[in-house]
Amino acid sequence: EILRSLLMGTDVFVIYPENEYKLLADTVGGSTINISISSDSHLNPFDIPEAGEGEDFREVFRSHILDLTGLFKLMLGELTPEESSLLDEALIQTYALKDITLENNNGRGEMPLLSDFQNILEGLAGAESMAIRIRKYTEGTFAGFLNRPTNVSLENRMIVFSIRDMEEELRPIAMYSILNHIWTSVRREQRKRLLIVDEAWWLMKYDIGADFLFNIAKRARKYYLGLT
Repeated sequence: EILRSLLMGTDVFVIYPENEYKLLADTVGGSTINISISSDSHLNPFDIPEAGEGEDFREVFRSHILDLTGLFKLMLGELTPEESSLLDEALIQTYALKDITLENNNGRGEMPLLSDFQNILEGLAGAESMAIRIRKYTEGTFAGFLNRPTNVSLENRMIVFSIRDMEEELRPIAMYSILNHIWTSVRREQRKRLLIVDEAWWLMKYDIGADFLFNIAKRARKYYLGLT
């Protein structure tokens, strides 16, 4: 399927937990990006998609906040209704730090980082527990994974994201982050693409992850994206 798609002029993204696709990627001149705690490749989940033709930035921003909410619920675990409300407020305030609001996209300037989000949580009454839980991703065991500016290019014809070296408990979070990054890129520049998610059960065993993948499946064709 990948080879046929490449021959037909379709770009291919692959997300996989092991090493099965590296030889194929190397053979066709593609690139393999390793995502792990110690990797030099970083994806900033706070990157916002550019509004496409016929889209309003306000709707793109709202949709992106919802996608981020899903990621943080995976990272933080069970949230009370009050914490869910505070999470939404904290995300909006985090973007406001960089002059990004529903009315202003700051000219595609600097994006906030996870550490900015942590600082906002620490200043919100009632969000103390969430701030403590997020700290392991900014200062603790998992620091560096999601707290750096994006330095990954998606310009190759075939791009394989490997999470083989990612700790097992972080694999669903890594898959969600990669999907979110690809989805952001797909909406920014539309052309024929195929997304292959191998071992999707890693993400789909969580309701939030399954909902996110289901949402992509429903909307993919609008952006010339196929999903396997």
